[in-house]
This record gives sequence, structure tokens and C-alpha cells, in this order.
Amino acid sequence: MFLIRLLIIAFVIGYCVWFVSNKVLGKNLKIARVIAATLVVTTVIYLLLGSLSYVLES
Repeated sequence: MFLIRLLIIAFVIGYCVWFVSNKVLGKNLKIARVIAATLVVTTVIYLLLGSLSYVLES
């Protein structure tokens, strides 16, 4: 169940990055890089905290 939730989150974040990059920003790559980096850092922090919580609870 834990891995399925992580995969769903990864797909949602990937779609958000794709959507913002292609549809909203268009050719403005500097803002796209900042948004993509923010989403990646947020996802990594979430995954680290989620795995730590999973390890400590089990």
C-alpha cells in the first residue's frame, strides 16, 4: 500500500510539472525550472519523511 501511494504521488507530481511546463509557461524556461525544482524538492522531502514514518511505525 505504501509503494502504491508513492507511485500515485510521483505520477501526479510528474503530470503537474508537465502541465505547468507545457501549457502555462510555454517558452519561459527559467520559471519552469524554478517550479520544477520546487516540486522535486517538496516531493523528496515528503518521501523522506514518509519513509521515516513508515520505518518508525513498523
